[in-house]
Amino acid sequence: MALHKDGWGHDVTAADAAAVARLDGAILAYCGMRVDIGDRMKTVFEADAEMPMALAAKTAFLKMFATAKMDAAAAKTHAQLSAVIAAGETTARERAHAGALGHYVAGDLGAACDAWEAILIDHPRDLFAIKLAQLNRFYLGQPSAMRGGIARALHGWSEAMPGYGYLLGSYAFALEEAGHYPEAERHGRRAIEIDPTDIWAAHAVAHVMEMQGHSGQGYGWLDVLKGEWAGVHNFKHHAHWHRALFALDLGLHDDVLDIHDRDIWTEVAGDYLDISNAASLLWRLEEEGVDVGDRWAPVAALSAERVEEHALVFATCHFAMALAGDGGDGEGHADALDRLEAAQAAHMRAHPDTTFAHVWRAAGAAIVKAVRASRAGRPGEAVDHLLPARAEILRIGGSHAQRDVFERLLLSAALADGRDALARALISERLAARPEERWTLACCRALDTGEVRADGATATA
Repeated sequence: MALHKDGWGHDVTAADAAAVARLDGAILAYCGMRVDIGDRMKTVFEADAEMPMALAAKTAFLKMFATAKMDAAAAKTHAQLSAVIAAGETTARERAHAGALGHYVAGDLGAACDAWEAILIDHPRDLFAIKLAQLNRFYLGQPSAMRGGIARALHGWSEAMPGYGYLLGSYAFALEEAGHYPEAERHGRRAIEIDPTDIWAAHAVAHVMEMQGHSGQGYGWLDVLKGEWAGVHNFKHHAHWHRALFALDLGLHDDVLDIHDRDIWTEVAGDYLDISNAASLLWRLEEEGVDVGDRWAPVAALSAERVEEHALVFATCHFAMALAGDGGDGEGHADALDRLEAAQAAHMRAHPDTTFAHVWRAAGAAIVKAVRASRAGRPGEAVDHLLPARAEILRIGGSHAQRDVFERLLLSAALADGRDALARALISERLAARPEERWTLACCRALDTGEVRADGATATA
């Protein structure tokens, strides 16, 4: 093997330049969330089975599935990478990626992010490191760090470089989560001008509109762009989830159910993000008194298969939500929920220093208990679990929009339990951010009139 340049000017240890070019294409496909990432990676390994950066990419891609089976495959691939590095000459950057991935495979997301961001000090054009750091800062609930990591790399880029639009879209999302809305929208719109299929940028702009309560504008933005997503993998379901949230805020319940059935819970749905999309949307609909029929059942069935996974607390909380939601009383899948809580507690004791353990202890366990209590008709218990952990919910990761389902749960439970002072304070806080949010205004009216259902559901029609 020899050194060859990749599309960003880095030295890459590889059999030939053609293999490096194929890896460049796979990384760009990852950034574009394209459905052909796997096929592209196969062609990379056909050209060079031992390229260190290809093994690094494969390790990361396997880890992103967030399942026990894929975690094991990621660890195996990382061992291959480590063996290749030990056996021959490699670059400092390649060795640094191997080190970062070692932390990732071991479940220490913070150390992995620190390592990727250290790579960016010397290699600010390392788009793969940028994306991996962003993904994991996102699931650490660290928006300011997510923004700063990309901002420190901007000086190395120009519009002529491959993936420049993906850089802008990533920065747009980081800016939005950190609360810099005008700048986020500007960068996101520029990324879409460069590439209308860039769904991460499209979703970043949608987040800006969501956080400011611009539901009509947000629905229209995504409705125009949805035709560009034919080549996008399951992440397009999440973009449609945002469309559904906008429709929900506009009171278009039939449209929300239609989006769920056609664009969110499709025949290929099933990964943790699909489950999270469906569970949080169905939960919100039922909060508004909408009959969702039998839509919980397939989401709960898949969640029941994943109760012993320990990749992301964010995912585990949504598995619990699906299990509690199906049946309507919190006990329809009591055995699976019991197994989920027991498995996480056991994992936390056995692996106390992993990111999952720290976050589960701080917020995850309380969220799951609150979800169960809420659906079982014990709203006071839900409040007692969730309110003390509220400041730590950020740590489960996900976006502000995704975590808001737990904020809504707290308010619904406070209303149902007759904790009027707390409910009014939570309503005041929500309306200060989004004065015209339809559901919150309905909660305010229900509180003023005393028309609150025992389960906390609030009519918003």
